[in-house]
This record gives sequence, structure tokens and C-alpha cells, in this order.
Amino acid sequence: MNITINEFEDKILTHLYENRFESPQSLTKIKFAIELSNGRGDIRILKSCLESLIEKNLIKKQEIRGNYKIEVKGIDKIEVSQKGRA
Repeated sequence: MNITINEFEDKILTHLYENRFESPQSLTKIKFAIELSNGRGDIRILKSCLESLIEKNLIKKQEIRGNYKIEVKGIDKIEVSQKGRA
């Protein structure tokens, strides 16, 4: 299960990175981008991944609307991993 959570975290970070110049992303947009269903298990996985990314200071949750935006540390992590693949 831990591998799955890491994969979901990577997908979330990648989605937020690709949309970093757009408005902050809602929970629904993120859920559709990483292809999760509406099942309770998938929602729990999504929320735990988002909380984990927030704790690692890779993303930030807006206080007013509850949308998510990638932080500079998250951008750096994605760019370093992309350079490693090239």
C-alpha cells in the first residue's frame, strides 16, 4: 500500500506542477486528474496523500476556499526528478 500512496503523491505533485500557473486546484480537479473514483477508499487515499504533501511542505492548502497549490519546494522536487529522467 505504501508504494501506491507514493505513486498517488507523485501524480498529485505532477498535476499541481503542470497547473502551477493556473488557479489553485480543487479537490475534485485533483481527483479526476489522478483518475480516482468516488469510493470511500479512494477519497481516504487522496486526503491522506494531500495531508502528507502538506506536512512535507510540498503543497499548500488555501485557508479560504480549501484549494491546493504547489510550493517552491514541490516545484524543485519535480524539476529535479525530471532532470534525473532526461
